[in-house]
Formats: sequence, C-alpha cells, structure tokens
Amino acid sequence: MCWPNYIDESTLSGGQWSASLPLSQLMSATTADVAESVGLDPANTQFDITLPRFRTIAVVALNNHNLSVSARCRVTMFRDTQAQNEIWNSGWQNAWPAIYSTAELNWEDSNFWSGRPYEEDRKDFTPLGWVFLDRLQVARRVRVEIDDPTNSDGAVRLGRCFLGNSWQPTYNASYGIQYGYDIGTEFETAGNANMTEYADVKTPKRTVSFSLDHLDADEGARRALALQRQQGLHGEVLYTEFLEITNPVAFSRAFIGRLSSADPLAHPYYATYTNSISIKEIL
Repeated sequence: MCWPNYIDESTLSGGQWSASLPLSQLMSATTADVAESVGLDPANTQFDITLPRFRTIAVVALNNHNLSVSARCRVTMFRDTQAQNEIWNSGWQNAWPAIYSTAELNWEDSNFWSGRPYEEDRKDFTPLGWVFLDRLQVARRVRVEIDDPTNSDGAVRLGRCFLGNSWQPTYNASYGIQYGYDIGTEFETAGNANMTEYADVKTPKRTVSFSLDHLDADEGARRALALQRQQGLHGEVLYTEFLEITNPVAFSRAFIGRLSSADPLAHPYYATYTNSISIKEIL
C-alpha cells in the first residue's frame, strides 16, 4: 500500500503541453482531468516533478493515460532540484505490462509471448502504468519520460500522477483476501406487466478486503493507524499484490483507490495486533 501522494505539494515542469489541457492537470484529484502533450516528440512528452523537500519515494504511477501498447516509459530520480545528481534510473520499461497469461491465448495470437493487450483491447482495462523502485530513494526531483511515437491520438494524455512512499507489512495478509467489484448500476422498472427493467450502467470499481493479523505494536500504530489518520476515507492509496509486473495477475490486482472503512486496530493477544483493510478503486 502506497501513500501519501506527494504530487499535490510538487512543482511540475518540462515538455510541451496544451494550453487548454496543461501539465498541471496531473495534480487534479479528478482523474478525468487530463494533460495533453503537443505532439508525440519525446522532448514534448516528458515532465519533471520537483519536491519542496526530500521525500522517500517507492513508486511513480500514471492513471487514466492513453498510452499505446507499444509505448515505453522511464523514471529518473535526482538528489538535487537542478537534476544534476542522478541517483536512480528505471531504464525504459513497457507502459503496458503482460495482462494475459499464455493459457488465455492461442499459439497463433501475435501477443502469445508478450501477453500484452491488442490496441483495440485497451478500453477494456483501467489504464494505469507504474514503476516500483527496487529500493527506496530519497529524492528532490523526479523525471518521467514517455516514448510513444505511434500513438493514434497524435498526443499523449495523462490523468492523475501518483508519487509516494509505501508500506509492505512484515507478514502477508491472512488467507481469505477478497477481490471484487463495486457495481453501481441502477435499474428502473417499467409499470407494464413484464416489469421491464432499464439499466443505468455504471463503470465497475475494483475492491479488495483483507486482514492483517500479525502486526506488532509499531506497525499497528505507525502504519495501520497512520494510514487511516493521514488518508481518511478520501485520500488516495495505491494498492498492489505484486511489485513485479511480469506476472499477468499483477495488472488486475493493482489500482489507486481509497479506504472504504476505518476499522479499529485490535489487540487480541500478547505482542500481536490485527487490522482489517478495505479499499475501493477511484476512477
């Protein structure tokens, strides 16, 4: 679980972005507010995030993007605000990871080995790209570069940017973790004999619920309760079960959401604390 999102306190610069859809849209809490680049030149589709003070960074993510299946991204960390002292570089990575397993595909499918979606399938998935650092970095400036020369939209569009620290509990969640969807579709029923139903279709939001049953006093107070105190029921939390995106399951189990409830920290027996966590996706 990753929080808080440092993007709101940061300064954005670099690249070339539309006057009507500026780079500052990456700071909007409304994911549908996107920034749009001027063309697809890599010099125009990059941007820098300058932090007001040193922050510990674990992940950089881009939500609601329009990047094509062939797009690549690179994240670079700098110790200084002038971007002279480079401390970490992700190298170029695919914007879209493997989503399908080989069991879902036919030998004749062109994506049999890569597992990535076809271009026309992108609309079936929440467009979220992320880079987890192999170790935490304390940085003042972060550069995000995007290489997507064949994007059919003629421009790169990016929604909310997420830049934050993380907590990986010492002991995994207990068995019984539940993944699902919150489907808010509503129905109106006609007054005819058949009671015909008309659906007002809503986009399903992913959910996850799990219990951390082996926390020590430090994790319970400084992590589990800190998550509730700092993020409340409205703040963003990036959740993932896998740090490596090579596993096709990883993409379906990674999303930016918010806490659905604030469950109490329990102390059932000596030196052990428990806490239940529920998260619902933000779209």
